[in-house]
Amino acid sequence: MTLDLDAYLKRIAYDGPLDADVETLNALHEAHINAVPFENLDVHAGRPVTFSLEDAYDEIVTRAQGGWCFEMNAVFGWALSEIGFDVMRIGAGVRRASLGDEALGNHLALIVRLDRDYLVDVGFGSSQLTAIALEEGVTSHSPLRMALARTEDGYWRLHEGGPGAVMSYDFRAEPANEAQMAASHAWQCTDPNSIFYKTLSAKIRRGSHYFILRGRMLETQMPGRSEQRILDSPVELSEVLSEIFGLEEPELERLWPKICARHKQLFPHASRQSGG
Repeated sequence: MTLDLDAYLKRIAYDGPLDADVETLNALHEAHINAVPFENLDVHAGRPVTFSLEDAYDEIVTRAQGGWCFEMNAVFGWALSEIGFDVMRIGAGVRRASLGDEALGNHLALIVRLDRDYLVDVGFGSSQLTAIALEEGVTSHSPLRMALARTEDGYWRLHEGGPGAVMSYDFRAEPANEAQMAASHAWQCTDPNSIFYKTLSAKIRRGSHYFILRGRMLETQMPGRSEQRILDSPVELSEVLSEIFGLEEPELERLWPKICARHKQLFPHASRQSGG
């Protein structure tokens, strides 16, 4: 397969400068997460998903679908390298703070080296808006904040939501253990205990709005407020996937009982209110 940089740039609707500098990096980062949804439809539906740049490119660029961290950051890192950026793939551990070292390798992120090192990540649920300098501090990614801190055992920890937020991942600024990530990728795709296997997810930014879909629950985060909506049928879910995320899922009727059962686990109070 031929990977075409121009086709990727068209996919993310980017026609700006292609200089290897922080301004271009941030512009590309923001364009990607506003155009390409984070999603796990193939994993949730039980369709085969490979640990392959070519297949990720095919899904995201050729078929105009979305992807998760192993796909999103693989394609973004490739594109940055083609433009001339110095890119390093890093393996991270989402929720290592609570799960321990067994979490390492369950997430792919990137380090880009310019005047300093930057954490680049279009695959953490589209929550990070632009590159983050690799230094302790808090950055705004409206409507979210990100906090980068050091751990006692020498890792970096990125908190999604500001200092001390529970959702976080740990990493070192060193090349990824590709075998470790491939093993974690396989587990997350197929194990019934994997959050990606259990819960249909999609996330995307649209300007200042951040849309988060977890099964039947659609949350819209905006500066200073958020809204929630429970989806009541496969048809309604299909409309949301199409209209907000630009996605199609052909097996929603088959998946609907699984989606409803998971909704009751995640949102028991909301389920009782809705009668679901």
